[in-house]
Amino acid sequence: MLTLLLVFVGLLLLLLSLAGVAFGVHMALDDRTREQGMFFAIWWIPAVAASIGVLVQDRVTVTIGVSCFVFAGVALLLEHRTSHRRNRSKRTSSTAARKRSPSNNAKHQLLNQIKKNR
Repeated sequence: MLTLLLVFVGLLLLLLSLAGVAFGVHMALDDRTREQGMFFAIWWIPAVAASIGVLVQDRVTVTIGVSCFVFAGVALLLEHRTSHRRNRSKRTSSTAARKRSPSNNAKHQLLNQIKKNR
């Protein structure tokens, strides 16, 4: 009975963590949330390992997966704080407002070439 319960909990955790990875990949496909999406998807990969460890009832895999999940969460939190500070300093700078991101520069170059070739 306990084995069946662990398998059920492991499957539930596996589905939840795979949904987290999929959501992070979806976020990474958008230009505005690319970095946050990549960090979010990477953060949930150890949770997948931990849930597989629950499924196969391996304590070492669960322990390593959970500890990596916690360390990745701390890294995500620190990255969020530093990127939030960078965004705040960019808002006050007038020269930063004029600069475009590399993806926007590429888009504008392509649009200019299309207009020129018409």
